[in-house]
Amino acid sequence: MRVFMTLALSLPLIAQPPAPRDLRVFYQENCVRCHGLDGSGRDASGNRLKGLDFTDPAWAGRTQDAALVKAILNGKFFGLAMPAFKGKLSPEEAQALVTQVVRKAEKGRDIEPERIP
Repeated sequence: MRVFMTLALSLPLIAQPPAPRDLRVFYQENCVRCHGLDGSGRDASGNRLKGLDFTDPAWAGRTQDAALVKAILNGKFFGLAMPAFKGKLSPEEAQALVTQVVRKAEKGRDIEPERIP
C-alpha cells in the first residue's frame, strides 16, 4: 500500500512536460557571433558576419522552414560553416527556434529574452 501511494503521488510530477525554454537565450548563446544581435548577419558596428541575414525578405521568401530546421540540427558543411545543434535542441525546439526567433527577426531590433518583471 505504501509503495502504491508513493507511486501515485509521484505520477503528476512524472507526467508533466518540462517547461519550454526561451529560445532567444539559445540564440544569444549560440547564434549571435555569426548572425548578429538582430539576425541581420552584421555586428553592432555594421560589419558583415559569417551568417545569413534572417531579416532579408528575399532570403525569407525562398527559404523553407524544414531546410532551416535541418541546418540547425545537422549543421552546415560538416560543421565547418555552422555547427550542428542536434545534441542541444530537439527537433521541436529547432522548429520553434525557426518560427519564434528566426522568422521574427527584424533589422535593428535585438533578439533578446523576455524580461520577467
